[in-house]
Amino acid sequence: MKNIDFITNKAYLLDSKREEDIPIPIFKSFSQLIKENQLLIVITISIIITVLLLILLMKKKRKDESNEPETEPTDPYEDALLNIQSLQNQNPALSAKPFVFRLSEILRIYVERVFKVPAMELTGEEFMREIASHTFFQNRYDKILQEFVEQGDRIKYSKEDSDSGQMNLLMDTALHFVKDTHEKLEEAENVSSKVQS
Repeated sequence: MKNIDFITNKAYLLDSKREEDIPIPIFKSFSQLIKENQLLIVITISIIITVLLLILLMKKKRKDESNEPETEPTDPYEDALLNIQSLQNQNPALSAKPFVFRLSEILRIYVERVFKVPAMELTGEEFMREIASHTFFQNRYDKILQEFVEQGDRIKYSKEDSDSGQMNLLMDTALHFVKDTHEKLEEAENVSSKVQS
């Protein structure tokens, strides 16, 4: 009995005024919900605004890119000659390895643009195989290109320094190749235009 008296004397344990057992309401007002979730709401709104801004910026960038005037395509032959000439006239002259890398790049870009061969992505061996299968190159330029690739690879991957004679020979080979292929292409074009007319 003492236990019951003890419990009933404690006001915080039993509410004597309370006559029925009604659950406490769990409904919260809108302002109370906002106060309790204020940080979450701010973060969500910030993320939405950031995403919208990024979308707008990307649209504007695409629009600006599409409005840029497209440059007129240049002649691959002229570009190759200009690049070879600038490589020849470079002062101070490049050392052997960078020189051969640049000359090889010029030649490959020329082949890629004129003959639609993915020359920049190919190794020297793959480049030669691709060239050999191209109709224009069949029975033409095999030895010249093979020699150019082998000599270039020798210089690129050798530990020894190459002399200027080898570099001049490579330069002459590249110039001959560019000029001769251009000449042959023009001849073929003239023949086909005469046949058509």
